[in-house]
Amino acid sequence: MPRRPAAPGPRSADAALRTFFALWPDPAARDVLAALANDTAAQAQGRATWAANLHLTLAFLGNVAATRIGGLHAIGGAVAAAVPPFTLLLDRVGAFRDAGIAWAGASATPPELERLVQLLSSALAKEGFPTERRTFQPHLTLARRCQRPAGAGVAVPIAWSVTRIALNASETLRSGARYRALADWPLDGRAPER
Repeated sequence: MPRRPAAPGPRSADAALRTFFALWPDPAARDVLAALANDTAAQAQGRATWAANLHLTLAFLGNVAATRIGGLHAIGGAVAAAVPPFTLLLDRVGAFRDAGIAWAGASATPPELERLVQLLSSALAKEGFPTERRTFQPHLTLARRCQRPAGAGVAVPIAWSVTRIALNASETLRSGARYRALADWPLDGRAPER
């Protein structure tokens, strides 16, 4: 994923972008997760997530008008400034059987991640953006269209150094989803909460 803000989005003010906030794994974690995705897909007879698409969604917003993307930039920057970097330990593999999805997750959610999601959800709701009502369960999709159980788990926990959050746009192509970074921000933890 690119690490710099990209063009603001669609050319038409009426156009909408399918957007979400996410964490993208550092290169070392991404490589290990890509191998796990391939192994999991083989075991579950599914389709592995492309390495470039491996991410953990913090908030899915759906279609957002181009005129509102600036507001999302402000929210992303403010939230990132209020949360310090942290380590996420992925130590579980599971499945959403009805959806045919295998995932990697964490047995314990770091307090920094809980705070990040809470601040993001609160700021989005305050600005009238949709927010998830279900309890946040950190997970990363490893494989789709799985026909069998996803396997026993993670042999060695994957330590992911989380240092940035990103605002992304999702485009659906014949070959699958493609994600484009609209902006990203370093986690800082020095800004006071609003």
